[in-house]
Amino acid sequence: MTRPARQSTQPATPSVPSAPPPVAIIAATLYGNRGAQAMLETVVGVLSRQQRQRRFHVFSYYPADDRRLLRDPRIDIHSATPLALVAWLLPWSLLFGLLQRLFGARVLRLAPAPIRGLAESALLVDLAGVAFIDGREKFLPFNILTLVPAWLLATPVVKMPQATGPYRNRINRLCARLALPRCAKVWARGEYTLAHLQQAGFSGLNFERADDIAFNFEESFALTDEGGDEVERCLQALQHDAAVGRRGVIGLCPSSVVAARARKRGGDYETVLVDLVQRLAGHGFQVLLFPNATRAGDGDAERNNDLPLIRRILAGLVLAADAPAPVAVSGDVNAAAIKRLIAASDIVLVSRFHAMVGALSLARPPVVLGWSHKYAEVMARFGLEDQVMDYAAMDRAGLEQAVLAVFEQRAVLADTIRTRLPAIQADALRPLQELPEAMTPR
Repeated sequence: MTRPARQSTQPATPSVPSAPPPVAIIAATLYGNRGAQAMLETVVGVLSRQQRQRRFHVFSYYPADDRRLLRDPRIDIHSATPLALVAWLLPWSLLFGLLQRLFGARVLRLAPAPIRGLAESALLVDLAGVAFIDGREKFLPFNILTLVPAWLLATPVVKMPQATGPYRNRINRLCARLALPRCAKVWARGEYTLAHLQQAGFSGLNFERADDIAFNFEESFALTDEGGDEVERCLQALQHDAAVGRRGVIGLCPSSVVAARARKRGGDYETVLVDLVQRLAGHGFQVLLFPNATRAGDGDAERNNDLPLIRRILAGLVLAADAPAPVAVSGDVNAAAIKRLIAASDIVLVSRFHAMVGALSLARPPVVLGWSHKYAEVMARFGLEDQVMDYAAMDRAGLEQAVLAVFEQRAVLADTIRTRLPAIQADALRPLQELPEAMTPR
């Protein structure tokens, strides 16, 4: 006779959900370029809301500084300096890409941590702000080498909204034609970039337009603590001077990139800004000078560092005794701190792309003095493309008139920005909302 099966008296062990695969991120850092920091922190912040357990591998060209500043243990920082890309990541990814194909994923247990992290990631998120653009051929090796290790390890690449093109230069066109179609998705950051991709005719290219993800940056996404004291000092100075009858606060974000371009062309970008600050002070405005790229520990080095330029502008000023004194940032500030400074301004004049995005996200009307189609294609989303000027064609009187005109119309312009902003922020989220479709265990 068959005996009945014994019923277990032990409670069932609850199933433990498997950890989601990590996500790798490249071409952005926490230190230096604070626009890149805002993009990186937005990607981590939004994806973390979807799954808090998710880990991230960030491949940084400032790895030591990023490790020093980072306060989130879920993120591993790996080196992606030009030397590391060429001498380390490329050969190791080539070796383990081959071994993985021959022996399967188990061989990755023998790989160095960065290679293992990249290979096991669901995808590589490329946060380059600009890539494969005519006139920037010297950056093509970096544009390509940031992608090749992932391809060798069979990790899909998604290029988040960025500016690319045109491709009239033969070398740039060849590199773009070889690289862009190998990406799982290329997101164009605006209509000009979209047109460049449409006209390129690259076979197999998967692309779509979306707005910049930094439109959805929140202070709660911050991964570093930089700049709190610096911002408080600036805000207290602004509050103190508010009682002296100033006309308003105009934020000014200069760019070391534009300054270097102007010097190369024999232009006078810096002296034009010195003259503008003096004129605005003469009109009763207080100018708030702030950077969107800082490396305070690097002295006068200007790569990803606007602080030396701000110091030179201050040194060149000659103000009337009764003119409001400008307030200037003098140390490192992170992306969250910069948005607090923008919020303290009535309008801003910016030459940094993500300072423009930060101003628009706060409904602070910007005047833009830039160098690329990337500014106008975003400002056009708000109907403000007429407020974008090319630094190479600027004139002092026209710049002053543009700033004064925007200040006088600031209330109307702010309402226009607020009306269009929700749709643009929703559009900017689409690339992040689509990412989980590729995040299946590998």
